[in-house]
Amino acid sequence: MASDTTKGEWNPGKKYRAILSQIQDVLSSGEKRTVRDVYYALESRGHKWEYRYVKRAVKKGRRAGYIDPAQIVDASRTAENVAATGWRDPDHFVEDRVDEVWNDYWEDFWREQESYVEVWLEKQSLASVFAPVCEEYNVRLEATRGDWSDSKVYQASNRLREKIADGKDVRILYFGDYNPSGFHAPVSILDAMGYYGIDLGRDFPGSDDPRYYDAEHGAPFWFTNYDGTFELERKALNTEHIEKFELPENPVPSSSDKDATIKRSFRRYVSDGRDTNVELNALKEFEREFLEELVRDAIEEHVDLEKKREVENRIRERREQLAECIDINRDTLEVADDDE
Repeated sequence: MASDTTKGEWNPGKKYRAILSQIQDVLSSGEKRTVRDVYYALESRGHKWEYRYVKRAVKKGRRAGYIDPAQIVDASRTAENVAATGWRDPDHFVEDRVDEVWNDYWEDFWREQESYVEVWLEKQSLASVFAPVCEEYNVRLEATRGDWSDSKVYQASNRLREKIADGKDVRILYFGDYNPSGFHAPVSILDAMGYYGIDLGRDFPGSDDPRYYDAEHGAPFWFTNYDGTFELERKALNTEHIEKFELPENPVPSSSDKDATIKRSFRRYVSDGRDTNVELNALKEFEREFLEELVRDAIEEHVDLEKKREVENRIRERREQLAECIDINRDTLEVADDDE
């Protein structure tokens, strides 16, 4: 749907009128999208426009009123703090927070599982696809956005080391682009974790070594001083996904693919000599349901579903107990209002 704002001075030519019409069709579902999402949505519909043209059409189209500005989002920039609205009165508070509060009771079924799972996602713009599945299974979702800072690595190392020390089999499910940075980032993070208490028991080879991009694969890592294990599993984007769905390449190189050694090694050991850049966004636009199921199946591989159901049944029983013991007397609120 186009914006109700007054159109500006932009008078798009034939090419941009075509792009705008196609973008409006993409946005007609009402789903909010990033510019990159729009680009891949057009690709999936057979519209082969260069990314720079799509980006310009979105920017100019929003400003001139051809595109609803509210439907285009920037997932990489969010407010550091949002002002709270509070409640209108005590009755509003009870209605919002107290009525049926027993439904907020829950238990973490992972406590009774042998594994502890996290999903690491390279692209924050795809969090809207991953978050519902991760929420369903109470799995932590981390948007890595390429290489992490040492502070981020330190926090993750402490968190995961505690799980390993508790005897958990820690599994990191990684989803990233099929390009040099998408393969380099998880290996770089694992390498850095060795400085903060998760020593994977070997030296990581340099990026000019053929084993480098396989560093996150293979059997789980065992620890001499802990009972748990650790493994990072790359779930996507992989060659089989690109070939199965004939996913398009993005001709624009990733801005993070600047290291010549890593690019050269990627061409030599991963992409058969090609400068390949296929983004995970493409899988979302072409096969969103497949991507959602891929995330779900990857998590369920490490879930004892029978134990999970036992916990869910226990939660239902305890919510019923709480509903019987919590008595909300709204009459006292009415008396308090009369006293004012």
